[in-house]
Amino acid sequence: MCKALLQPTISILGQDPPRIHRINANSFQQSAVVTANGWQYAALYTSKHGQQDSNACYITLGRRKVRSLVHSVIKSSAWEFISFEDYIQAVDDGHNTISLGVCTGDGTIQISFDHHCDRLNFRSSIPGAATEPQKHVWSTALFGKIEHTLPGLEASELMEEVTYPRFVNIDEDMLLSYRIGQAGLGSDVLYRYSSETHTYKFLGTHLTGVGNSPYVNGIDYKLGRVHLSWTYRRFIEYEGVYDKSSTAYKAQAGPNGPENNYTLSYMYSDDGGQSWCNSMGQTISEGKDLTVLPTAEGIVVFDLPTQSGILNQEAQAADAIGGFHVLNRENLSGKEEWMIYTRSRLGSWKRTPIFGLQPTEAGARGSICADMESNLYAILPGNTDSSLTILRALKSQNHDQFEIVWKGDGFDGEPLIDHVRLDESSVLSVFTRTSKDENGNRKVVVLDFDLGQ
Repeated sequence: MCKALLQPTISILGQDPPRIHRINANSFQQSAVVTANGWQYAALYTSKHGQQDSNACYITLGRRKVRSLVHSVIKSSAWEFISFEDYIQAVDDGHNTISLGVCTGDGTIQISFDHHCDRLNFRSSIPGAATEPQKHVWSTALFGKIEHTLPGLEASELMEEVTYPRFVNIDEDMLLSYRIGQAGLGSDVLYRYSSETHTYKFLGTHLTGVGNSPYVNGIDYKLGRVHLSWTYRRFIEYEGVYDKSSTAYKAQAGPNGPENNYTLSYMYSDDGGQSWCNSMGQTISEGKDLTVLPTAEGIVVFDLPTQSGILNQEAQAADAIGGFHVLNRENLSGKEEWMIYTRSRLGSWKRTPIFGLQPTEAGARGSICADMESNLYAILPGNTDSSLTILRALKSQNHDQFEIVWKGDGFDGEPLIDHVRLDESSVLSVFTRTSKDENGNRKVVVLDFDLGQ
């Protein structure tokens, strides 16, 4: 039996804007909460104080100290917040989230935000802001102006149609990826940020759609390896698709919806994204020919058809023993069910259903993570209620069975995990939002679970 978790400490980050479409706590944010050098950072949209009924959203960044100088866990300090009022996010579109990256090599705090097939929006702090945070007053003055090109690069068509930016730390540097193109007709591009030069380098279009588009579950870096898993979405033509003046492609759903998703695919890189291998260790792309096409040999690890129930952009995680895990869902058994797809360090795959909790076809997506001992945690939102459930599968039992270790009510978001903090401590930080209170308001929150108690 898995030991139950104690009730979490809950931090309120701010009031969630009164939108139809969720703009905070979406699965494809990488990251919304992240720890670097003993300090935790969070990114969210808030309404201006006193204007909760306004459609105007402001980028808000928070920070707090979560670790002492000797790397022991301490009671977290209070959050400090800053909001940027020189930019208003006004489009009620759930795609237009904020992604946050903190480069440990040079201490820059970087954000990319407000995109759904739009020109790149990028902002960075000065170097050192996250290296010794206590020496810097938490202020918007730490950050430069909004840029529409990446530092060190010239303007490019690749920065004109951005969706789903993702940052991931890789040693002292960072990777940044995002989708170019439209739903069903997109590709993913990849850049590497140098902590020495403070500039980006274009590595290539690492995933290319052909009559479809890849939807990645995430990018993880562990033990010198970059892991990437994804589904494809088949393209369905719709009215206005070839009309450059049309904005039909910005619809929240359909006709290119999740019913057109198919396959679970995977590849990895041992050189920071400069070349990629399939699950059998065969090189499938490198150098100038970086791109991986849907026909690339060995990328499909589970051949799931359209209408199979698999969802785009659910979650993935690497563990400390070389394993890799994907959370998703499928209905091949006749009903929709949560599924864990696991690759061992030797390259074999297995599927493990999670019994007792049933998702819907397109309900809120969950997260998966591994603690320092490589035990797995699945954090699952209720798809038909306001519950949030945490399940654990022990490494000692080969991750074969998930048991509930905590369940709470009153949450309405797609939970996001601070993987760095969990890698370095026994604290699981979950970023999500609450369900509506009696006044119709929601809050953006971080739940801290001490896994060591």
